[in-house]
This record gives sequence, structure tokens and C-alpha cells, in this order.
Amino acid sequence: MSFSVNVPEPLDRSTALRLAFLATLSILLLGALLARLWFLQVLAGDRFAELADSNRLRTVVSQAPRGHILAADGSELVTNRAALALTADRQALVDDDGRPRDERAARTVRRLATLLDVDEATLLERIGDVRYSPFRPVPIAVDVDPEAVLTVRQNQELFVGISAETIPVRDYPEGDLAAHLVGYLGQISREELGEPAYADYRGGDLVGRGGLEQAYEGELRGRGGQEVYVVNRRGSVIDVQSRREARPGLDLVTWLDLDVQRAVESALAEGIVASREIVRDDGRNLPSTAGSAIVLDARTGGVVAMASYPSYDPTEFVGGVSTTYWSFVNDPAQGQPLNNRPIAGQYPPGSVYKIVTGAAMYEAGLITPATRIGCPGSYTVADVTFRNWNPANEGPMDLATALKRSCDTYFYDLAYRQWQVEQREETPDEVLQRVSRSFGLGGRLGIDLPGERAGVVPGREWRREFWLRYRDGYCEQAERAEPGSFEAELLGDLCRFGGIWRGGDAINMSIGQGDVLVTPLQMAAAYQAIANDGVLLRPTVGRELRDVDGTLVRTIPAEELSRVELTDPQLDSIRRGLERTVMEPGGTAYGAFFGFPFDTVPVAGKTGTAERDPRVPYAWFAAYAPADDPRYVVAVSVEEGGGGSQTAAPIARRILEHLFDVGAPDAGGFVPGPEILD
Repeated sequence: MSFSVNVPEPLDRSTALRLAFLATLSILLLGALLARLWFLQVLAGDRFAELADSNRLRTVVSQAPRGHILAADGSELVTNRAALALTADRQALVDDDGRPRDERAARTVRRLATLLDVDEATLLERIGDVRYSPFRPVPIAVDVDPEAVLTVRQNQELFVGISAETIPVRDYPEGDLAAHLVGYLGQISREELGEPAYADYRGGDLVGRGGLEQAYEGELRGRGGQEVYVVNRRGSVIDVQSRREARPGLDLVTWLDLDVQRAVESALAEGIVASREIVRDDGRNLPSTAGSAIVLDARTGGVVAMASYPSYDPTEFVGGVSTTYWSFVNDPAQGQPLNNRPIAGQYPPGSVYKIVTGAAMYEAGLITPATRIGCPGSYTVADVTFRNWNPANEGPMDLATALKRSCDTYFYDLAYRQWQVEQREETPDEVLQRVSRSFGLGGRLGIDLPGERAGVVPGREWRREFWLRYRDGYCEQAERAEPGSFEAELLGDLCRFGGIWRGGDAINMSIGQGDVLVTPLQMAAAYQAIANDGVLLRPTVGRELRDVDGTLVRTIPAEELSRVELTDPQLDSIRRGLERTVMEPGGTAYGAFFGFPFDTVPVAGKTGTAERDPRVPYAWFAAYAPADDPRYVVAVSVEEGGGGSQTAAPIARRILEHLFDVGAPDAGGFVPGPEILD
């Protein structure tokens, strides 16, 4: 008998490799699982404990009452009040395209539109307004009728996604008075939420936009309250873990005199509108499109009043501005009413700048108070003729008389002579530019308002930088221009030599023309320096900050910015010229101030007419009073308002009459002055 034994054959090599791979994979997966468990239980244990803890904690944040904005006498300019409002949950009601999310949302919108008496399209526009955070309720109606609020609350199932609540809103007892100084509130943007300055803000919070609301945001806002509750799994509160009381914002007391502010706004608006009836020599009416008026305290730099025309109504922003009004205030055809022209408007100053030129010529040593220079009807340099506003030859005169008569050719001569001196210097000392900066021109004064512009003080370095920036454009335009034409010659010259500071540039600058740009606030500050013995002060609107109980927290002191280096005789000659401009026959402002009681309130000032082709000239007037003991500085500018003596000076006269209560009882409104295009 024979036996057979079945011996297993060796495993296939590929099968063995597969088994080895599976074993290795199993070990790796087990290792990864153990590592994850170790991470979750050891390394991330505290984090998950915190998350678990947050599941049983609920934080409720309360908004702090915002500080009030007060006038110098304590009168309320901006306060707070409680308002009934309806808010909408955007996520529950509309999709990304702003349409109702479903039929239930559509029914809610229809019911709410009927309740509020608005059309559905307007309501959907409010709910989907992208300026509001998608994660916070969107205010769709503020100052709602109590019956409408009651209807929503009693029929909540019919108004899904709609809440009725009482919210704090800003209140403006004086309406639109001082709107540009006050500013308004708007919801914080997503970009701002990422900035360090807004680290403790949340989506949907309101922040200051423009004016004092923005400038003093940190002080006015206060600190919100916070309560942390312990809740069970059903959401019921079982304990209070912590509580932090809200801290109200500080009250801001300003330098503003509301009575003066009201008078300044009225004089500016009425003067601008009335001046549009003036017919120019060419038969057209003055456009007088917009303007500014400023009153400063001559001794402190405090802003007593500041007006910008056209203006806007900050109450329109309470509870969220409507799309219609937002479009209106941003429409260029409406004159850009949100633009705070006294600090953001940049214009050639014209002849009000001549006090700066006079001071610079004293600094350069070209004249003394007794020096007399001719005032011909024109001044010619290198075949280019620069004309005086008065074509007649008025003969030799000193600086005081040149200011009184606003003689352009007097300043042309001095500026060209100084330019020649500087051309011979290896490193030119640009005296006019240096003195301009000592008057606060060419840089921001640092007023406590957002949006201030710096203006332009041109010179050799500025000219070269400007040319390098635009040279290629000049050259390209020169190539396209018709050969031999004036345009081709002009552009060709700019292409090759546009970076050179020439004598003509200095001549134009001497009378506030050429490339000089200033803000109305800068010119007011410059005249404040003349009135204040050459000391330039930083203009400020805020005066002090007080706690809610009236306790003084901080005073905002007057700050010296610079000193205009003039001797007493030099300063006196400029002052004398400004006094003669207004109070002496032949002065360019004398006609506009005819009949003013100078024996009671002497006035020193200067007219200015700035050309800005192809537009109608801009009108200027700057003054201080009383001339022998200055208390107030007044500056007025009117865009396309013609001559300074024609429109700006009469507006300033009305303001001065109100400041010193010297207006005739039967005095009417705006009375234009003579058309002197100095």
C-alpha cells in the first residue's frame, strides 16, 4: 500500500506582497488613530473644554450711550433718544440677489409693505442693503408708529424674520445746523472691522462718519456693557457668570456759538443765492455755485462757526440713510453737499494771498514799510505782459497802499526781483514758499475734523516733480497737435522745459494765482496770525471733554503752530493796509462796507478775485475785527462768485454785523458790492 502527502506549495509572491502592504497600512491607520486621540485628549483638551464651555455660556452685549455734542454755552447740538424700530433678518427673508427667499418670505414682505405704507421694491431694497452686515438685523424703519410695532409683536407668525425693538438713535435738536461739523453715524464696514483701530467693534456697529462724530469716535463711543449667562441645554438661564456695566461716552463741548452758526449759514446761503441775480459785464449771471464761511476766535483759534454751502441733513442718516437720499448727496449736479468745503475745498486764493507776499518781501529784505514801488497798469517780462486789474497807472506806493488798492504790478515787480536773486544762488532760499508755510499754507493745519486738505505751495522742487509726473502726456499731446499752432508750441515747451521754475511762475504766485491752492480754513488761519501778533494757532472745534455727570475730563488747549517773523513796524504796515482796504475811500472793500459803523467796530480785511479758467472767477474776503483789538476772524469764499468785493465781502459784512450787533434794524438781506476783479 502506498501513501501520498499533500504539501502546500509556496505562496504566490504577489499575494505575499499584498498581505504585507495591508498589514503595514493597518499599523499606520492604527498609529494615526492613536495619535489623533492623543492630540484631542492631551494637546487640544483645553480648547475643546473651552468650546464645550461656550456651549453652555451666552454673552449679551449692550450698547453704551454715545456722548453728546454741545455748543460752547452747553446747548445741545447732538443728543440721544430711544426710537421704535423694525429690523429684518436678511438671511431669513432674501437671497443673494435681494429677492424673497421663499413664498413665506414673500408674504411677510407684502404684509410689511402694507403696514408701513411703502412699496415692496423699496422694502426689499432696504432689507438687502449691502452697507449693512448680513449677520446683524437690518433696520428697515425707524421712528415707527407704536400701533405698527404692536401689530408685528402680536402677530409674529405673520412677520417671520421681522423684529420690533427700541434702539438708541442720534437726535439733532437744531436740525441740520452745523451739519458738516457734526457729521453722522453709519454702519461699520467689513474692511474697517479688520483694522486695529476697530478691534473691539462688531459687524453692524455704528461709527462716526464725517465731522466731530468721526474725529472723536473713541471718546464719544464709550464702552459697551457685557453679561455672560450660564444656560442649560434647553437655553434657559441658570446663572450669571459675569457682568460689566456699560460706560457712557464722553460729552464733547465745542467752541461753537449756535446763534453765530445760524447767522453764518443764513448769510452764506442767502448771499450765494441772491448773487446769482447779478449780471456780469458780459451779460451773463454769476453762477455762484457753492461757498464757505468761517469765524475763528482770534485769540484761541477756536471755531466759533463754520458753514459749507450746499449742505445736507444729518437726520436723514438716523436709522440708516435711504438709497434715494444717499444718491442725492453724492450727485455732482447737487453740488456735492457732503463736501466740507472750508477744510476740503482747494482754490487759488487770489489777492487775499498778498499779505503773505508782503511778509515774504520784508523777510527777503527787498522793502521796508517806507519803500515805494510803482503801480503801472501792466508789467512786462521777456515779451510776456502781466496786467493789473486797474489799467491806469497809480504811481509809486508803499506796501500798505498796495494792499489797499490790491495793486498786482507792485507785487509782480517784487516777486520777479526775488526770483532773479534766487536764480543766482546755488541752493536757492525760496523765501515766498518758506513764509507761506509759516502762515500755515501747503500743509494740513491739523484741525479736529476729518478730510482736511493740504493745498499746494509751488516752488522749484514741486515744479520738477509735477513735470516728471506729467511729462510723457505733454510730449504725446504735442506730437498730436497741429504743427505750428499755439497749442503745439505750448505743449512742446512743457514737454522739454516744463520742469523749470520760471519768473512767470513767481509773478503769478505773488498774487495768489498760478499753481497756488489753499483751503478757506488756511486763509482764515493766516489772517488769524496777522491779528494775533504773528502767532499762528491750530484751529480747533472741540474745547473740552466732560463725563456724563459734567466732570471735566480733558481740556483741548490752544496750540501754537508757528510764528511769522515780522518786526512790529512790518506787521503794523500790513495791518494798516488791511484797515485802509475796508475803511478808507479807494480801498477795494470800501464800497461793500459803505455805511458800516467803523467808529464802533473798526474792520481790517482784504478782497480777492481768483481766476480759474474757464470758470467764472472765485470771490474771496478775509478780515478780522475789531481792528484795534481783534476778537474774531472771518473768511468767506464763493465759487464762481465774481469779484471778492462783489459777493464775498457783502456776505462777510452781514456776519460781522451779527457778531457785533451793529446791523441797522431795517437792514435788508444781501446787497452786492462793486465789481472789482482784483
